[in-house]
Amino acid sequence: MKNLSTYDQALRFLEFRPRSIAEVRRKLIQKGQPSSEIEQVITRLVDQRILDDAAFARQFARTKLLGAGASRFRVAQELARKGVARAIVDQAITDLQDDEGIDASAALHRVAEKKWKSLVSLDGFTRKRRLYAFLARRGFNPDEIRSAIDNLVANRSA
Repeated sequence: MKNLSTYDQALRFLEFRPRSIAEVRRKLIQKGQPSSEIEQVITRLVDQRILDDAAFARQFARTKLLGAGASRFRVAQELARKGVARAIVDQAITDLQDDEGIDASAALHRVAEKKWKSLVSLDGFTRKRRLYAFLARRGFNPDEIRSAIDNLVANRSA
C-alpha cells in the first residue's frame, strides 16, 4: 500500500463501506499523506459524488434505525463521532421519517417486542429490568422506555 497515491488509498478505504469525509481525512492523515494532497483528494471525491456526508448519514441512519433498532439520539451520536455535521444528521433522520416513513418510536416498539419475547423465561421484575437496560443501551430515553414497557405489560395481561 506504500506505492499507492493518496487518491488510490482513499478509494481503497472506501471499498469496504461508505465513510464520512472526516473518516477519510483521518485515515489519510494516519497514513502520513500531506495535508494539501488530502484536501485535493477529498475535493475530487466529493465532486465525483463518491464522498457525500448527506448520503452517508441517510444510509447509516436507515441501517441503524431499521436494522439495529437504535434510537434517533444514538444514531445522531454515532454519526457525530464519525465527523458528520449535526445539521446533516438531523436532515437525514427527518428525511427518512418524511420520505420513507421510518419512525424511530416504531423502531423502539419493534425492538422492545422482540427482546421481550426473548426474556419470557424470566420473572416479571427481571424481565422488565433487562428490557429497560437493553433499550437504554440503544439510546432511548427513560420516558420512551417506560412507555414501551408499560405498553408490552398491558398488552400481555389483556
